[in-house]
Amino acid sequence: MHEAGARTGQGSGIGSGAVLSGASGVAPDEAGAPAVGNDGARPAEARSQGAASDPTPRPSPAAAGRTPSPRVLRWATAAVFAAAMAALVPTLGDFGLTWDEPAYRYSQLLSAQWWEDWGRVRGWEDVRRQMDPSSLLYYWPYARFGINFHPPLAGQLNLATYAIFGGWMKDIPARRMATLFEFALTIAIGFHFLSRRYGIAAGAVMAGALLTMPRLYGQAHLIDTDIPGLMLWAAVAAAFWKGLAEPGARRWRVLVGVLMGLCFVEKMAAVMVLLPLLFWLAAARLIPAIVRPRRADWIDGVVTTGLMLLPLALAFQQIQLLQRQLPPPKSVDQWTQWPASDWPGAILAVPLGVWLVRRALGRIFRGSKVWGAERPGLETFTAILAFAPVVGWLGNPAWWRETLPRLTHYYTLSLSRRGVLPDIQILYFDQLYEFSLPWPNAWVLMGITVPVAILIAAAIGLVWGALRARRDRVPVYFLVHFLALPAVRMFPTPAHDGVRLFLPTFFFLAAFAGWGAMAVGDLLARAVRRPMSARWWHLAVAAAVLGPSTAALVRIHPYELSYYNELIGGPRAAWERGFELTYWYDAFNGPVLDELNAKLPPRAVLDFLNDRTWTSMPVFLEQQSLGLIRPDIVLGRGDSVAFPYTILLTQDSKATAFTRLLFAMRPWYTSAPRQLDGARVATVADPVAVSRAWALFVLLESGDTTRPPSPASPAWVRRYVPWLARLWGDGLLAEYDARGRGRWVVHRLATNEAVLEWSRKDPDGLLGAARHLASASGRPPGEHDGASRLYFLITDEDPKREQIRHEMARQLLAARPEALVEGVQILNAHRDEVVRIMTRYAYTDPTRLGGYLDRDLPEPSSARAARPASSPTAPTPAATPAPAATGAAATRASSSTPKAPQ
Repeated sequence: MHEAGARTGQGSGIGSGAVLSGASGVAPDEAGAPAVGNDGARPAEARSQGAASDPTPRPSPAAAGRTPSPRVLRWATAAVFAAAMAALVPTLGDFGLTWDEPAYRYSQLLSAQWWEDWGRVRGWEDVRRQMDPSSLLYYWPYARFGINFHPPLAGQLNLATYAIFGGWMKDIPARRMATLFEFALTIAIGFHFLSRRYGIAAGAVMAGALLTMPRLYGQAHLIDTDIPGLMLWAAVAAAFWKGLAEPGARRWRVLVGVLMGLCFVEKMAAVMVLLPLLFWLAAARLIPAIVRPRRADWIDGVVTTGLMLLPLALAFQQIQLLQRQLPPPKSVDQWTQWPASDWPGAILAVPLGVWLVRRALGRIFRGSKVWGAERPGLETFTAILAFAPVVGWLGNPAWWRETLPRLTHYYTLSLSRRGVLPDIQILYFDQLYEFSLPWPNAWVLMGITVPVAILIAAAIGLVWGALRARRDRVPVYFLVHFLALPAVRMFPTPAHDGVRLFLPTFFFLAAFAGWGAMAVGDLLARAVRRPMSARWWHLAVAAAVLGPSTAALVRIHPYELSYYNELIGGPRAAWERGFELTYWYDAFNGPVLDELNAKLPPRAVLDFLNDRTWTSMPVFLEQQSLGLIRPDIVLGRGDSVAFPYTILLTQDSKATAFTRLLFAMRPWYTSAPRQLDGARVATVADPVAVSRAWALFVLLESGDTTRPPSPASPAWVRRYVPWLARLWGDGLLAEYDARGRGRWVVHRLATNEAVLEWSRKDPDGLLGAARHLASASGRPPGEHDGASRLYFLITDEDPKREQIRHEMARQLLAARPEALVEGVQILNAHRDEVVRIMTRYAYTDPTRLGGYLDRDLPEPSSARAARPASSPTAPTPAATPAPAATGAAATRASSSTPKAPQ
């Protein structure tokens, strides 16, 4: 509706030789109707509504002629969607199963049973059974503490594509098809939005930039919640602008409310799209309405929003009361501990009733200045209040009964995530952090994970948008969205898994790249002063922007989630500078599993021996259940008698002192793909190497006893605005109270100085003590002074804490005592290298140490049989010192319960 007028009224001015007038007069559109301003209403309407009308310049004929007709644009958008799917589908099975996918699949399997049960309903008794609160809670394990604390929208979309494609595709690819559709739709939304206003060339560069960013391309192949969040954010942003900036666009305002409800059913992070929306409404609508108040506007606004906010305020007050009655989320008995609510869930639907009444008044009193006027800003805000709560409730069947208590549980879980869910370690510039990162993290990560040509084009687009801000508000609006999540990440918010948690930012980055590329094309066309050269310059600039990113995408496939750009030197250089090489087990893809199936001996035991990664065992259990791992391989160390083959993902944030030592041992199997410049991304160590690393850990592990330094922030900041102390680095590695007393959040790495000193001064004595202790096969060391001293040094622990070293020493002496002697031999021969590994959070490339730590010891026969094609590895940032899994932890690793998604 009114597309032609909207196109020319928002002329881009980046057409061939376009010169835009600064006049605020009305330009005729292609049909002869007056054009609209960028504020969303025709000039006369804007005056009657008290809206902030932005002056819209008259576009030149060249600029107006470049925007496509609606029919052409529809076909072009469909072609872009199809091209994106054609580029995505062939690589669907190339990515290994990732950490969260088993949990998401498990949730889908349970909810699928609920859907299937509806086919067996034969009467009201069956309906009541389906709608029973306990039944809903069981079949919908979403949005609560447990296996999957995210709402169900993303999972149900995966389930839908499985229902469609599962008959002729494998299980995981069929579920992943939903993510492909969502990403292709996001690309189509961006293309359509920019092309309609600035021409197909700008939209094509934006679409191409989105498709060829390796991190986005890789994420689009997984069962996840982040690509759906990206799609919804893009759709909300586009619908919001259309609702404000085009005449007769009430349906778009309603769509904003519906989409906001879907955001709530998708992921709490997606709800943050409200931040730029509310900011824009306040800046573009509320402030002008305050400056130029009109009685009719204020009556409508106060009455309508007041009546809609009242029931929501009552519901929120009820949530606060229920929060005091419920135990912490991880302690709630979800089957019995739901307290009674004073208000039914239907209170969430009251704003929708108010909205319907308001719309009825508008139809009845069309001539009324209060009820008959169209107010885009107010209508958008009220549509959010009206539709979002109802859609959010409908989208999660587990909330259909006992609505407010269950909503309270999810609200509490979302706000107190750090204290409820497992702590998440993050490697950033070779330093380990927990939960969140230093304030510039989003800008740094964006700068090193986006292809450089796209970054340059986006920077030009930002400048171009700033120069046009007074006459074209779209770039300013996109800038607000672009800044939202990076600004939020400056404060204590989850920041794990690289760029995964702020993917919507890249949608708007791609838009600026589109504007920048076309601005350069226009500039070059004007410089050469050839009338018909603009199109070819646009093609040349588009190729210069998208060619390098396409080449980078092809080169790194299928390790897109490990992509780093040339500014930091590529994946291996980023790893050496202290950034995560990989984090989600996608490196254990089909070819790697095929090699392991071929090389692992019959009935081999495979485990992690790492308390930080034992919850990733469902990744391998799922692959085994799907036939990707041999059925005779035993996943999970069932006892402490023998050491297993051990899996190592080069995920530095999850490294422990034991796994760092194991990484430096001679590997049984390695995956060091050329796509990652030969950086070793996956390792399997044989039992002999495991025992040697285990022995070194027992010899040298020690806790940190240092105190945190004084806080860096000024006293006035800590007293009056403590949340700003983060800008000085406080709260990242240590937390401080009001008096400045601190406690470590991330402890420093330490070693057993007594054993190190013994090795320096009397290496032969230490070796003799180890031999005597090993020969005792786990029995008390007896009268041998050296053995007694060594046994004391490796088992001396705080009795109030878990006896980790004592238990590990027991297992070592029982399973392979000679490893203790080998550990001492390694320590005596390579003391400095061992200390370097123990005191660095990251995995350390053995090639930087002169070779593997056990290079002087005999090679195990199992390693000779496997003959891995080892590749040099690079040092990476790492994690806090954590012990290898003890027998109890290793037993937990064999559990089939998937981990809660991070």
